[in-house]
Amino acid sequence: MKVLWVVGLLLVSIQSGLAAADPIQIGTQQGTLLGEKTAEVAVFKGIPFATPPVGVRRWRAPEPAASWQGVRMATQFGPQCIQEAYPEGSMFTRPSEPASEDCLYLNVWSSNVGGKQPQAVMVWIHGGGLTRGSGASSIYDGTALAQKGVVVVTVNYRLGPFGYMAHPALSAEAEAMGAARSSGNYGTLDQVAALKWVQDNIAAFGGDNSRVTIFGESAGSWSVNHMTATPLAAGLFHRAIGQSGAKFDPMPELARDYPDQPSAESRGVKFAAHLGQTSLPQLRALTAAEVLAGLQSFQVQGFAQPNVDGYVYPDHIANLFAAGTFNKVDLIVGSNADEGTNLMPPPKDAESVAAVLDQSYGGFAGPLKATYDYDDDYASAYYGIFRDMIFTWNMREWARHASQHKDNNTYLYYFTYVPPAPMDGKLGAYHAAEIRYVFDNADITFDANPATEEERRLGEVLSDYWVSFAKTGVPTSAQGDKWPQYDADRERYMEFNTEAKARAGGVLTNKVDLIGRYMQASWDRREAE
Repeated sequence: MKVLWVVGLLLVSIQSGLAAADPIQIGTQQGTLLGEKTAEVAVFKGIPFATPPVGVRRWRAPEPAASWQGVRMATQFGPQCIQEAYPEGSMFTRPSEPASEDCLYLNVWSSNVGGKQPQAVMVWIHGGGLTRGSGASSIYDGTALAQKGVVVVTVNYRLGPFGYMAHPALSAEAEAMGAARSSGNYGTLDQVAALKWVQDNIAAFGGDNSRVTIFGESAGSWSVNHMTATPLAAGLFHRAIGQSGAKFDPMPELARDYPDQPSAESRGVKFAAHLGQTSLPQLRALTAAEVLAGLQSFQVQGFAQPNVDGYVYPDHIANLFAAGTFNKVDLIVGSNADEGTNLMPPPKDAESVAAVLDQSYGGFAGPLKATYDYDDDYASAYYGIFRDMIFTWNMREWARHASQHKDNNTYLYYFTYVPPAPMDGKLGAYHAAEIRYVFDNADITFDANPATEEERRLGEVLSDYWVSFAKTGVPTSAQGDKWPQYDADRERYMEFNTEAKARAGGVLTNKVDLIGRYMQASWDRREAE
């Protein structure tokens, strides 16, 4: 999701120095790695899980990583994938990192190298709208989770036009090479390739490849949702955690255009024309900087997203879940109370909000205004409708479908804790606010002030639930309530604030019910076209 308005602060680590590290060597199927080990955790960075997708491999499915001779250093993160920088003033801005199309690397944290009992594995898929981010961000440091007895993996995957551009010529090329006629889902395929690498190699790091949990936030949660939908990921993971992101509204299709949603190939043809090139050799001869510059001036919305191609995605994710033809695993899903405050520009006035609602939602604008108390607080209505359209409804929909299959555990949460920074809590429980606590990295803050004891306690509790779920399929913490399983009748969930409290009756039920009726009307219109 594109960040429209956010405050200008950087994540600042206030941790007091780094512990001295010693070299540690292990063997993988591709060759020997040399990482670093402190007294408690070994870290291996920049491990290739696929052949670099450069040259003729640009816009092709990933291929397995090549083997190497000798010892490969694994003490530096690999380059992040080519991407636009966050806008100036974004709270998600990070110090610039080396970027390259040669970016398919992952990182591993483990306290169990050489251990006799393999540990559960947690694979983090980063967010950033499928256009930004990497597995190397300091907030994703896996040290604290590894100390709790899991092996942590963070991954990169191709982004923006490099990860999601479809084109008829690319689809025909894939078919000519003996694969399915498909294009545009390269970021998804990269994630599948990373999970295959984990299956083949994680035992060397002390991990258990029969207990792999994937987790992610925002576009990382979209990606977790994608992994639960694509048959290509079947058996590669066993539990999943989605934090604020899923896709149960219509997806673009590979080759079929709709009045309000062009096909992925149509978008790709327009983008190629915008770049001034028509053939695949010409497109592949462009530098990565030229492709990225073209994206920055390309005026087509929704370009970076997967498409229904009949192969990676046999159908829309919503249809796959409705039919029960998805990867059924233990599941935690949830979202935050103030998702829009750092993603949307502040509303100017009541009239401008009314105009946006009328234009966007037509006949549903009136019921939305009434349900969200627009007349009393137009700003809260503005943010609330965005929050529930994009996040709350999608996460409940995911939980509802998954909970129908009783062989697996399904849990729903709602994160309402208001961090003191940035902006002295004025953003509320904003989008991505929970990540620091999930990783038990509360001390990585948005200012020069240390985390509060309340924040550290929340990090301890939230990470307890996540880690215990990865180990057993049941999220628990000695410092919080027993987390009840979700079902559509009682709609029980966990609220995370200063305390972890079990709740019933659903999250914003009457509002989300209305959103559901709007979404169903959208599907009905599409099917009538």
